[in-house]
Amino acid sequence: MKHALAVLFLALACSVAGGQLIEVHGRRLFLDCLGDAKGDTVILIAGGGGTTETWNKVQLPISHFARVCSYDRLGLGRSDPLPKGQQQSVSAIISDLEGLLKAATIRPPYILVGHSIGGLYARAYDRDHDSQVAGMVFIDSSHEEQIWRFAQGEPDALAEYPQWQDQNFMRSQGFLPPGERLRWTFTKPLVVLEHAIPNDPVWHAMQEDLASRSPKSHFVVAAESSHYIQKIQPALVIDATHDIVRQCEDRR
Repeated sequence: MKHALAVLFLALACSVAGGQLIEVHGRRLFLDCLGDAKGDTVILIAGGGGTTETWNKVQLPISHFARVCSYDRLGLGRSDPLPKGQQQSVSAIISDLEGLLKAATIRPPYILVGHSIGGLYARAYDRDHDSQVAGMVFIDSSHEEQIWRFAQGEPDALAEYPQWQDQNFMRSQGFLPPGERLRWTFTKPLVVLEHAIPNDPVWHAMQEDLASRSPKSHFVVAAESSHYIQKIQPALVIDATHDIVRQCEDRR
């Protein structure tokens, strides 16, 4: 009995209410999957500081038509903490996500749904693993050019954040230095959701640019929402995800 308990305790994946802790690269990430529909798995990628709780209004409804998983990045939610003062690079975050999906035996293809900087992470994952990605939904996604685009209109806006004047740091976080343009393109189904409150012409131009990256894109303005569209108008996110799931089914 003691031996059995020890084996259970040392298992790589241990049950947590509503999900699992799964060991990836020597640290544990929290993963929550719902639904048993066949077909592509929907992977929800939260924005900066976001956890699985970010998706509490959309994950269950999505599970009615697709297998859907959310997770906590290192240092957030129920995942293991990061060492004090450490900040993960985009490449480390993508490596963790890839390792998590493999360890949990969640096989591609995936439909990536990214909120805020989670959209940037979705594009980074696609650049490294395009064959695994069947479609995407961007929810008020960050844009790789946004730091220098915003700085053009407000030159002093970044004075309080000297680290963003370091081009190496910018690149490590997935953003492009002044004047460099995003080269990412996508040939598969894509929905881009943008907040409307408040209206920001610079942000709107970047959302339109993201939508232009795929010939199979659909652009939606969430008229009643600020940045957290999945909390304020969750039906838009559910419908957009359902639309991508259907398109992926049709392609097969």
